[in-house]
Amino acid sequence: MCPPSGPFYRVAGMSYVRYANLCADYLRAVMKEPFKSKALQRETVYFRSSPIADGKQGASNVVDAKGMPKPTSS
Repeated sequence: MCPPSGPFYRVAGMSYVRYANLCADYLRAVMKEPFKSKALQRETVYFRSSPIADGKQGASNVVDAKGMPKPTSS
């Protein structure tokens, strides 16, 4: 029987984005200072959220995505 062909992240059951994020996490974990702290600062993600009620946009909030849980599977 032939082994499955294709990209190895697909064979492992991951998407490319999940694989790339996992590699980036491992790379940041082995970095030495001051490079590690600079890389962790770039990792922070912000997004803007606005509630909509009765067809009108409410006040927008800037949310830090760092505290949000990471997805467990892709």
